[in-house]
Amino acid sequence: MPTLKTYSSLEKFVPGIEPTLEESKGSMLKGERYHFQVALGSETEYKPDIVEIAVGGSLAPYVTVRRELYVPAVFNAYPDHDDLIISETAKVFADALAPIEGGVQINRGAITGLWVTVQGNKDMPAGNGDVIITATQKGVSASVRYEIDVVDAVLPKSDLICTNWFHYDGLKEYYGLMPWTDEFFEVVGKFVRCATSHGINMLYTPLFTPPLDTHIGGERPDVQLVVVRRKNGEYSFDFSILNRFIDEAIANGVGYFEFSHLTTQWGAKACPKIMAHTENGYEKIFGWETSSTGDEYKKFLAAFLPALDVFLKAKGVAGKCAFHISDEPAPDHYAQFKEAFDFIRPLIKDYNVMDATSEAGRDLLDIPVMDLAHVPEKLNGNEWVYYCCSAYLNHVPNRFINMPSVRNRVLGDMLYLSGVKGFLQWGFNFYNACLSYFPINPFVSTDANGLFPAGDSFVVYPGKGGEPWDSLRLEVFFDAIQDRSALKLLESLTSRESAEKLLRDEGVEIWNVYPTDGRAVKNIREKVNAAIAAAGK
Repeated sequence: MPTLKTYSSLEKFVPGIEPTLEESKGSMLKGERYHFQVALGSETEYKPDIVEIAVGGSLAPYVTVRRELYVPAVFNAYPDHDDLIISETAKVFADALAPIEGGVQINRGAITGLWVTVQGNKDMPAGNGDVIITATQKGVSASVRYEIDVVDAVLPKSDLICTNWFHYDGLKEYYGLMPWTDEFFEVVGKFVRCATSHGINMLYTPLFTPPLDTHIGGERPDVQLVVVRRKNGEYSFDFSILNRFIDEAIANGVGYFEFSHLTTQWGAKACPKIMAHTENGYEKIFGWETSSTGDEYKKFLAAFLPALDVFLKAKGVAGKCAFHISDEPAPDHYAQFKEAFDFIRPLIKDYNVMDATSEAGRDLLDIPVMDLAHVPEKLNGNEWVYYCCSAYLNHVPNRFINMPSVRNRVLGDMLYLSGVKGFLQWGFNFYNACLSYFPINPFVSTDANGLFPAGDSFVVYPGKGGEPWDSLRLEVFFDAIQDRSALKLLESLTSRESAEKLLRDEGVEIWNVYPTDGRAVKNIREKVNAAIAAAGK
């Protein structure tokens, strides 16, 4: 006979570790997406039978159920990690969320997790509702009930500008597609919709093949959107593919665009790979071997950037675009970074320039994006924040597979308290080994071939037929975005001071002080919802 037990969305099932966050009720706002989990088991000896899953209850029309797949996490923590991880020894974690097709087989030796999503809308009925999950195995059924109180208030759309860098070569390699064909656009569109449905509303746009996470002298597959021609030393540009890209991105929910970096990562020394039609045929005209501040590249940019400016303004999206110079320049890169910046800045004077840097170049940028591992206590108001593999100490938020989901979820409260306008993370779908030496299968390698802590480099899996499969971590990340929106709603109904006081009364401070127990963090949101309900009466 099947057995079912409900758990918080902040639980993470790990073989050999007993889950603790049992939960049978919660609350949500109208228009919100709410999650909980079901642990599926059997009272009888394991048999490889298919278990059929059915959904009932008053909220059934809003419910989707997915199967949680276990994935490997071989390199899952740095040796000097802090104490807020799940395990020093576990190497397998529930993370990928797969559609249920025809039923579920119960795992032997590990919890079979079901991820339950209640996708509300503004017209859903307020008040007490429920979700009933029924499992049937060879004609024998068992059910479990989860109660949800729907608050009579609509969750506002997030006003946070959020980007998780999109890596187009990963889709090209995994699905075996030619970039910017109709089929490729279709798959990209599915993954972009996945991103925007999780609060990621700024899209990394490859004017040229991005010079990110590439070993010196190496190349990532060509995914550039701009067609470049050079004849008799003069340049011309075709923006028709970029035009389609922008149209489809907007149709899929994108509100902002950030253009691929104009110089190489970690130093700004060289040029991105740029392909062009020349007198010699289709060839690479810039790359590792050419200086980012050399005369020929300056000549190219002096032609390209004004032409791009004209296109973007005619397109009507210029006010929603930002440029990058180089990613994560260090202090000893400052002179090179500044030389490149000083030449490029006048060519894009009507646009914001943003880069991830906690040190070098902050004084130059319109939007310096600060690493959470090094963010100062006081911000000037124009900064954004980001996390990557360096954010693993002192309980700062992050979403590695081996981190408890509370560390992922609490980001929303921190973003609200800080008042920052934007958030960046580098890996929405990076399916390469570190420095892009070769592509990897993300279902097999979640740690970029052992160089990044598992989960740092992607939060979405490439499912069958070009369909993205969310990760548990992506859903919890979106819950954090929703928490911030709920706090913004509370602020509008009461005051900023009232919303901040609620968080601080619950032990939340910037950037790494918060209750680390999942029940306590979930209870913060329950109190926010209760305060919204009270303020709305």
